[in-house]
Parts: sequence; structure tokens; C-alpha cells
Amino acid sequence: MKKKLITTLLLLLVCLSGYSQISWNAKAGINISNIINWGDVDFKPGYQVGVGMDYYFNDHWGVQPSLLLISKGYKDKGDYYFPPFMENSEKLKSYNITDNKVYVELPLLLTYRFNVSEKLKLIFSGGGYIAYGITGKFKNTNTLLDGSKRKDKVDSFSAGVEKFDTGLAAGAALEYNDKYSIGLSSDFGLKSTQARFKNRTYGLSFGYRF
Repeated sequence: MKKKLITTLLLLLVCLSGYSQISWNAKAGINISNIINWGDVDFKPGYQVGVGMDYYFNDHWGVQPSLLLISKGYKDKGDYYFPPFMENSEKLKSYNITDNKVYVELPLLLTYRFNVSEKLKLIFSGGGYIAYGITGKFKNTNTLLDGSKRKDKVDSFSAGVEKFDTGLAAGAALEYNDKYSIGLSSDFGLKSTQARFKNRTYGLSFGYRF
């Protein structure tokens, strides 16, 4: 079912390309991400890069499907607390976690644009996305009471972690001369990828329209 959904969206890109109001774009940028439903975790810096297509029904309304490679995850650190009877765990003092996942993501957005000036356009977008995790590393650096460190590294998508993700997406971009753009984007996961954790991402990207 997941593969069929991804295939359908890719076919949509191909089918729409036959219309005259189609334009293609490439974009790349940086982002910050974390997860919700797990206390106060820190944002992790990351990246996003991909290609997209714009199809406008008229001067204002259109749709924008894209294909992105995007990193998501979170950072967290803190001190261990163990009851006195857990003697074999007393050597652990603190932890520092970084979870870095990489997804192939397919956003499908409804867009609205209007002219700010002769050469500037402001574009608002909103819709949803589906994503599939392709790689990732979960790193945990434990600090012991004697000051030494112990580093552990495992696959982010190990047992119990769902690779498939879906959620809401929104953004805004400023476009110059119908070619160059700078935009803000956000993803809000609706699916729990591990326990009750859901992805959340904010990005800044630069684009070029062909």
C-alpha cells in the first residue's frame, strides 16, 4: 500500500508535465527538527534538497508536488538518575543523544501566489506529505562518573521504529523575477514513528525555477 501511494504521486508528476502551465524548480537548504510527545528535546540541524514542479490553474492558484531528500531527528542530553540499589548502573553520569534520520519525502501542496511588485511574488502553500526513511544513525555518548566516555551507535530504523511517515506541510516563499526564491517550510508529523513520537521540521531553502 505504501509503495503504491508513492508510485501514484510519482505518476502524477509525469502526467502533469504534459500541460503548458508547468514549470520545474530545484531547491536546497537547511532545517531544524525534533520530535513531539517526548519531553523537552532539542532541535537538530539538518538539510533538505530536491526538485519540484508548479502547475497553476490561473494567475493565483496552483499545486506543487516535490521530491525531497530531507534529514530529520532530534538531540537530547541529561543526567541519569538511578535508585541506590542499582549498584551496577552507578557509573553512568549523563547522556548525549543525537538521532539523525534521512527520508525521501513527497510533499503535495496547494499554492496561492500574488504580486508584491513587478518582479516580486509572494507564495503561500499548504498540504500534506508522505515520507520513507532510507538511512539513519542513533548516537548516544554516555559520560561515566570518572569522566570517561562510552559511545554507542545503532541504526535509527532498528526494531520498533517505523520507516513510513506522513503529516501536514506548509510554507511561504518570496520569488524574484520568476526565477529565484527563498522560502520557509514546516512539516508536522501525524504518524507516530516510534512509541508516541512524531516528527517536526522547520526549513529555510533557496530555489531556482527552470
